[in-house]
Amino acid sequence: MIVDKDSAFPNSMSLPSHASFVVYAKSKEDVAEAVALAKREQLPILAMGDGTNLLPSTLTKAVVLILDNRGIKEEDNILTVQAGEKWDDVVKFAVERGLSGIEALSSIPGKAGAAPIQNIGAYGAEIGDTIEYVEVYDKEKEKFVLLDKEDCEFGYRDSLFKKNKSRFIVVAITLKLSKEPPKIPDYKDVKKYFKDRANTSPSLQEIREAIIEIRKNKLPDPSVVPNCGSFFKNPFVTLEKAKALQTEFPTLSVFPSGERVKIPAGFLIEQAGFKGQKIGNVEIYKNNALVITNPHGATFADIIEAKDTIQQSVLSKFGILLEPEVNIIE
Repeated sequence: MIVDKDSAFPNSMSLPSHASFVVYAKSKEDVAEAVALAKREQLPILAMGDGTNLLPSTLTKAVVLILDNRGIKEEDNILTVQAGEKWDDVVKFAVERGLSGIEALSSIPGKAGAAPIQNIGAYGAEIGDTIEYVEVYDKEKEKFVLLDKEDCEFGYRDSLFKKNKSRFIVVAITLKLSKEPPKIPDYKDVKKYFKDRANTSPSLQEIREAIIEIRKNKLPDPSVVPNCGSFFKNPFVTLEKAKALQTEFPTLSVFPSGERVKIPAGFLIEQAGFKGQKIGNVEIYKNNALVITNPHGATFADIIEAKDTIQQSVLSKFGILLEPEVNIIE
């Protein structure tokens, strides 16, 4: 375990942020030791990976635990992945071995341990679809436990772990994948990609390459343009509300889900006039209104002000309050 006191920690929004302690955990044992350190210092503990979905303030009075344990084990169609593995490396590993189920989640930044917390998703797939088990350190029980899929309470960008941020630290995930021929993701941009190429039966690798290319055109590389990816969750509305919006905006795409309908937050933000615009030192990405970028050294307060401005404008125009997808640490 590597411990740095009063140290900076990474985030993809390129905000200067320091924590009371920054701990790099290479093993499960390191995680338990970090929890013990936080307890001794009477500080909260914040577990993270690469900080790609994190918006931290200048000073975080906490023990920041960076999961850096590595390893992927394959047995039949089952992958057991340590939390510190890069998520896209996990997808690449699966695709190279002919295992389908997570190819639509290609090119999502961050580490594997963060995937079930956020229940990451893209192009009609979610990590919760393939999770078998999640191994966590339960701070209440003071031991490592194995939780199955039902225990994890997966929802849209939600999970047991997100609802109980101070209790669980994810140390490994187990995925159940398939060797069945892959299907083209049921998503407009992906279907158009393969239709344009007259490819009705793409391979896993071809699907992965398509997802990577589509994402590259829609989402800026955080190492080039600081950003946290999709800043807001796509909201759910009633069927009546969705019909009313489609009457006013015929090009609006809707995604029915039971008695509710999911609509794209990016569309609402664009219609509110923010796409490609600046709010102070913050810029809304020109290719995707869902992405707030920080190319001019904006502060935490600047980004919060931009968030509030967008939320209030969308609420005033559509009667919908957008909920942040990023994890805001104040």
